[in-house]
Amino acid sequence: MDFVGRDRELAELRRRWEAAERGAPCLVVCTGEAGIGKTRLADEFTAWVRTRGGRTLHARALEARDTPPFWLWRQAFGSPGPEIPDPEAARPLLFDGFAARLTGDGTAVLLVIDDIHWADEPSLLALRHIARGWRDRRIMVCATARDTAADASDGWRAIAAALLREPATHVLELTGLSPTSAAACLSAAAEQPVPDHIAAEAYALSGGNPFYLRELGRGWRSAADGRTPGTGAGPREAVGGELRLPATVREVVRGRLATLPARSQELLRAAAILGEDFSVAVAARLISRPVMDCLHALDAAVESGLLVIESPGGMVRFTHALVRAALQDGLPLQQRVLLHARAAHAIEDLYPEALDEHAAALARHYSESALAGDRALAVRWARRAGDNALRALAFEEAARLYGMALDHAAGLAAPERAGLLMARATARLRAGALESARADCAAAGMLARRARDAVLLAECALILEPVGDRLWDRNIHEWCTEALAVEAEYASVDAMGLAGGGEGAEVGDHMNQTGGADLSGAVDPGGRASGGAGLSEALRARLLARSTEAAVYLGQWDEVEQTSTRALALAAACGDAEAQVAALRARQLVATAPEQGQERARLAERMIALGVETRRPSTEMWGRLWAIDSYWEQARLADIAAELSRLRWCVEHTGGPIAEWHLLVVEAALAMGRGDCDEAVRIAEQARERAESLGHPAGFGTYRAQLASAGHHRGHAPQTLELPPAQQRGEVRNLLFAALGTAFPLIESDRRAEAESLYRGLGPPPTWVIPPYFRLNALTVGGAVAMGLGASDDLAWFAEQLEPYRDMHVVGLGGNGHYLGPVRLWLGKFAAALGDSEAAEADFRAALEAARIAGAHGYVAEAQFELAAALLRRGAAEDALPLAKTALAAAVSLRMRPWIPRLERLVAEASARAVLSPREREVAELVAKGMSNREIAAELVLSERTAQNHVQHILTKLGFTNRAQIVAWVSRAG
Repeated sequence: MDFVGRDRELAELRRRWEAAERGAPCLVVCTGEAGIGKTRLADEFTAWVRTRGGRTLHARALEARDTPPFWLWRQAFGSPGPEIPDPEAARPLLFDGFAARLTGDGTAVLLVIDDIHWADEPSLLALRHIARGWRDRRIMVCATARDTAADASDGWRAIAAALLREPATHVLELTGLSPTSAAACLSAAAEQPVPDHIAAEAYALSGGNPFYLRELGRGWRSAADGRTPGTGAGPREAVGGELRLPATVREVVRGRLATLPARSQELLRAAAILGEDFSVAVAARLISRPVMDCLHALDAAVESGLLVIESPGGMVRFTHALVRAALQDGLPLQQRVLLHARAAHAIEDLYPEALDEHAAALARHYSESALAGDRALAVRWARRAGDNALRALAFEEAARLYGMALDHAAGLAAPERAGLLMARATARLRAGALESARADCAAAGMLARRARDAVLLAECALILEPVGDRLWDRNIHEWCTEALAVEAEYASVDAMGLAGGGEGAEVGDHMNQTGGADLSGAVDPGGRASGGAGLSEALRARLLARSTEAAVYLGQWDEVEQTSTRALALAAACGDAEAQVAALRARQLVATAPEQGQERARLAERMIALGVETRRPSTEMWGRLWAIDSYWEQARLADIAAELSRLRWCVEHTGGPIAEWHLLVVEAALAMGRGDCDEAVRIAEQARERAESLGHPAGFGTYRAQLASAGHHRGHAPQTLELPPAQQRGEVRNLLFAALGTAFPLIESDRRAEAESLYRGLGPPPTWVIPPYFRLNALTVGGAVAMGLGASDDLAWFAEQLEPYRDMHVVGLGGNGHYLGPVRLWLGKFAAALGDSEAAEADFRAALEAARIAGAHGYVAEAQFELAAALLRRGAAEDALPLAKTALAAAVSLRMRPWIPRLERLVAEASARAVLSPREREVAELVAKGMSNREIAAELVLSERTAQNHVQHILTKLGFTNRAQIVAWVSRAG
């Protein structure tokens, strides 16, 4: 059929393709109502691209929600992608595999995605991932989408806004054809000229919709030929000698359907429940006829333009989704239920060896037929399809399928419903839907509690990880504690029952029925054990570890030493890898005091070894992160840089925004340590974006800390000078972090009153409850604020508390994201402020050496500044001047904006004292006051000639040519 009325749109697509060929990748979304011609435009464009030698791929989303996970990419490439070494955390690796296959050999490639508004969310997430990272690749994606949300999948509604905001995304809106083009389209479909008044009426009804026009044209052609499509019989009904025009597209389809043989009508109506594409064999089962008996009916439908033979493999497709929708709308509820039941049975009979591939379709059909059938089958197949989607990393699709199972699970036993809730919570958690995951865990926990099932409660408690949100972490801690308590209670009751043969025996039977475990039983991969009513050692170790982590986040430090030690012992005893990983992570979170550095280093070694042994990059990643933390304590920046390459490999093979966030935090901290604060802030911004995409509470706090640390040298950003919003400050214990983290940049920005308000609001420093991992930061930053406020008593306390750590560096332990230089630098500042100049000078010299060894260039310059200032205070200007000049050059090079004017003043003052005599300094100060030589002579009781000589000597020594330069120099020197 001729391509009519879309010259402008086709020209726009061609222009975008030519840009993509030059390395400007793009996504063009062609939008418009159903039937407006989006697919036809894409087909015409695809044919043109092929003439230019471009590689073309095609994928089409289907309205029926029973396609395999990542259906778009399966169609484009024929498989879901590369093998994944670590399935639990490697979805970005899968997405990168899609991107690599899309790029191919570098040939410019066009991917056409038809009906993207029906796409599954995992496929759309992969597309967004690719669009964010394709940079200068020669790729163009052309997608067609309806412009109404009512016709969209949940995935499109969730992802569309973000995808359309991408810089390389463009929307091409298709509207109705013009009256002239509409008449041409109508005549082409009718294969003859159509009278003007009929064309005008058709245009008025269709609004220029090409699909509607083509269907009307087909009807006109059939009536004009005096036959019924597919049968050769009877003319169409006309009114007053003219063809009656149906008012809606559905009327058009139903009118054409009415002209088909009864067998064809029966087959089409039944097949409509199968989806846009369907198997002839399955469709034949729906109407209880052999396939051979259905072929004539299919031929008639194909001839009428309602069906297309898709492949020789027995698959057929409706020519347009509107055709299927019109057919399905006319089915009574009873018939629909019966057809879905028959469809499910047909799939099971026809594909017994490939049921997993059809699990989602079986779930849909059994779900639709559950109104009059077996709900257990709907649950079974939805659960199986959800498990398949979870293994395929299609987390959003898995959550939807588990939800479908839950819709029919009202009659199931509590443990089974809890299992479905936990499965959905796992899928939602991996999809980043944290609050929904917590709600599912809470509901599953209630069911486990009612069933008095310790193992079920334990498994529920282990789904979530602490994140720094008080309510979230409290839930985890309570569930873990309760699971351990219920297990202990049941062990006691069971022992009494076994002795007396009474109630306890019944309890033990119940625990066995619900999957209970015994410490002496054999542990399976899920942590359950056989043969008793207790928890396995592995499961108990994981519970203790998770409880420890939650307690740390909640600030309940009194219990964590014991629970983390017990978790390590149990994990070592049972030898379970998952339990060992959990116990090591918990212990590392506990061992965050500055004096526990050696233990942290040993934990890092054990975690790395375990990751290598089990070939789990995600496990090794944690060990690498801990090793980097231990290097930070001595600011071993070279070792951190070396370890960073190994960490990067682990992150690349682990995948996921959390892993990427950790890597970016380390990279930002290293850039900060090396003195490149602008680069540190740039990377910190990327880390914040990753954390925000997950809603992870730790992301914002880390970002603020990095901004404040970088601002110490580059100048503080406006957002660090205001308290963060309450919802981002988190729980009460974080008020210490928020207040000090804001008071520090305020005091350095000369906003003393605001800083003092925050500082005093925390109460006397000795009463502060400082977590071990925050001790170095709190003492350093708190001391800096006290020093700026002139609070000498507080400052003396901070100096005393910081003294044991004088050979360390100021970093955040248990996950460093920022750096504030050697501890001795701050001890020197505190000593100088408290009047102990000798101690201050010694500390500054030691800090300078420590910063040089570390390669912390910004803190080398800062230590030089402080030492030069100390030397100048005791009159050693000649020693201070070279230090100050070197520091000034470094500050300019490193763009330490607040420090440059300070160093300029220091250099000027040191120069004055080192070069000019006391009398010449007096004369210079009087010149700066605007006095003439005669006035200076009178002021100092000199002859005018002597005063003139002094001025000339000053100009010569300082390399100046006029008195104005002396005035400026004195001003800089203060």
